[in-house]
Amino acid sequence: MAAVSKPMGRQNLAVTVLTAYLTILAKQPLVTKACTTATLNFLQEEIAQRCSGMRAQEGKPKSILERVVNKRVLQFSLYGLLISGPLNHFLYEILNRVFANRPKNKLNTLLTILAQNLIISPILNSVFLAANSVIAGERRIEAVARVVKSRLLGMMKVSWIVFPCVQLFAAKALPPLVWVPFFNLVAFTFGTYFNTQGKIRALQAKRDQEKDE
Repeated sequence: MAAVSKPMGRQNLAVTVLTAYLTILAKQPLVTKACTTATLNFLQEEIAQRCSGMRAQEGKPKSILERVVNKRVLQFSLYGLLISGPLNHFLYEILNRVFANRPKNKLNTLLTILAQNLIISPILNSVFLAANSVIAGERRIEAVARVVKSRLLGMMKVSWIVFPCVQLFAAKALPPLVWVPFFNLVAFTFGTYFNTQGKIRALQAKRDQEKDE
């Protein structure tokens, strides 16, 4: 009985946490999404810095605050709280209002997926790349635009392949109540991957520049 009770206890805990999260999400969607994005961005940047080797390159923390939390991790978390989370919320609110009174058929499902992948996703990914560049230390608008231009298409190709499949899987296999945390988990996974790859490329470019000098 004890061996059965542990998995059941964990399952009940997961259901309780998910129910509490969805309840808060329904009551305060903007605040909940912003805080969720801030938390996931914090974890994403922390993982990306350690996996890319950037944390090791930075050396010892320069201030007491950086001993507690890395400056870029904090900045990326604030970006999620103040920009990414609210922007995501408002873009999908607009999309939901556009399709709110339309019948739920295959055509409108397809149009919704197209709007997500051809309008919303490019906007969110462009803002992500620009913010990532600024947080990394770039301050010139031309340089930030160049980063977005060079990396957006590659990012979108992966999004166009993966996310329609993810959306169709969610529509067929998951109840609508868990779509938000499920999509957050998928976005977190791919965001961490692209963030890590970007840092690896930046470190390699820095090494190449140092060799040329």
